[in-house]
Amino acid sequence: MSVCPSSRTTGSSASPDGLLILLNKGTTAVRVLHPFTRVFIDLPPLAPIFHHLVWMKAAVCRSHASIAVVAWFSVVPVVVYAEPGKPHWSVIHQGLELWTALPFRGRLFGIRKGTGEIVQVYPLFLQHPVVARIPSLFGCPTFCYYYLVEFREYMLLAVQHRRVSQSKKGWQPFAFALFLVNINQRGLVLLSSLGDRALFLSKDRCLCVSATKLPSISSNSIYFSLPNFDPGVVYSLSSGTFERTSTHALIHDLKERVRPSVRPFTLADHLTTYCHHLEWSKGLMFHEYYVIPLSWKEMLRKITLHDCEIQVSCVCEENEV
Repeated sequence: MSVCPSSRTTGSSASPDGLLILLNKGTTAVRVLHPFTRVFIDLPPLAPIFHHLVWMKAAVCRSHASIAVVAWFSVVPVVVYAEPGKPHWSVIHQGLELWTALPFRGRLFGIRKGTGEIVQVYPLFLQHPVVARIPSLFGCPTFCYYYLVEFREYMLLAVQHRRVSQSKKGWQPFAFALFLVNINQRGLVLLSSLGDRALFLSKDRCLCVSATKLPSISSNSIYFSLPNFDPGVVYSLSSGTFERTSTHALIHDLKERVRPSVRPFTLADHLTTYCHHLEWSKGLMFHEYYVIPLSWKEMLRKITLHDCEIQVSCVCEENEV
C-alpha cells in the first residue's frame, strides 16, 4: 500500500466498508482508496477487457489476509477480478448475469438474474456455488426486485414483490419479504422485524442504518424508490403502510422545472442518493435528478460527454485480460 497523492481519477464507486474504487479515465487503471487515511492499492488497467468499456459495477472483497476487486457488467455476462501484485484482470465467471451483489466476510455473493438463486461469486466455489434459493411463492423472478444488504453481521435478503395482501388498506404499490441468509446451512430464515434498523434499498447499493443513532430515520422501515414515479418512498413494517417522502421536494414534473431546490436536504435524501451510484458519483441529489427532463438539454449534453470519456481499444485473451 502507498499514500495517495493528488489523483486524476474521476470515476468512482464505494464499498460497504468505506473504501473507494477509483477509475482513471486516462489509463483505465483501478485504485482502491481509503478516503480518510489516503492509503491506496493500485490494480491493473481495465482497458484490455473490451473494445470499449461498458457500464460496470465493482466491489472490494477484503479479509484479514487478502484484498481483491471484483467487477461485473450490465450487458456482458462476465465477472472478472484483480488482486494486488497480479499483472492482469482474470475472468472468474462466464455466462453469469447478476441482479445485485454484496461483499460479505471477504467473499462476494450475488443473485443470478432470472433464477432467484443466491450464489457465491468470489472466491470461485465450484462444488456448491448456490447458497440459497428464493421461494417461488413470490411469482416469476423477472417481476420481483431482489436486494442483499448487511444486517447486524448477517446477510439479509429483501424481496420486493407484487403479491400484495388484499386485507391491507391504503396505497400498496408492492409488498416486501425479508430473510436472513444462512451461508453455512445454505438456507433462508424469515425475518418479521428490523427492530431499530432501517434499510435503504437500490440496485446499485443498499444500506442498513440504526434509527437509534439517526433519529430522523424511521426504525423498522424500508426506504426505496419507484423508478420514474416516486424517488422517495418509505414502507413501515410496523404499520404496513407506504408513504411518499419526496412529494414536496420534487423540482420538476418530468417535463419542466416547477420549483427551486428545496433545502436543506434531509438525511434520508442523502442516504438515498448514496445508494444510487449514477447520481451520487455526479454530485446530484437522487430525488431531484432521478429523471432529467428532455428540455434540460445543456445538463443532458454535459452528462453525455462525461459518460463517453472512456473508449479504449483492446485485445481480450481467453482467461486473462
